[in-house]
Amino acid sequence: MRGMHVKRTRMIAATAAVLLIQLSLVAAPATAAVADRTRTVEHCAIEVPSDDTETTTDSDTADLQPVCFFTEEEVEAYIEESANAGRGSGASVAAASVVLGVVYKDINYGGSSLTLFASSDCNGTTHGFPTLSSGWDNSISSAKGSSTCWLTLYTATSYGGSRLNCTPNCASIGSWNDQVKSIIFRQTGLYG
Repeated sequence: MRGMHVKRTRMIAATAAVLLIQLSLVAAPATAAVADRTRTVEHCAIEVPSDDTETTTDSDTADLQPVCFFTEEEVEAYIEESANAGRGSGASVAAASVVLGVVYKDINYGGSSLTLFASSDCNGTTHGFPTLSSGWDNSISSAKGSSTCWLTLYTATSYGGSRLNCTPNCASIGSWNDQVKSIIFRQTGLYG
């Protein structure tokens, strides 16, 4: 009788262990979802005004704020949605949302990112941001331009101070780290 009781106790313990493992697997996704909401890495997007003469002023961009997401895929979907929203039912030419470049808070294109896009690429058009939105001024550590855009980073607002050209990419910006206050995207081959 005693042997049967020990065997039954072991079976109960084994069954309880299996149930605990199963419960922890079910609870894991919920825990991951909570962790996703508290992480600090964001991927944001903002539409850049177009200007052929680099005269975009702070007032032209003052009301522009980035739209942020948890993943880069959500940023891509947002930009695609922006392009689709610009297409009217009677439009003869489809609107476009073209990625001009991406800036990152960490070196080697890591950490939080800000994707800058416009309705046209840099061929024959200059796109500028004389003031970066709060949270992005003084926090850039690397940058990438698109295939049609080189970008120039400035240490002062309104394209002032020292400048650094990324032709098209800067995996690290050295002593400029966390000092960028304005950005211009120019046609490939043109420097700031």
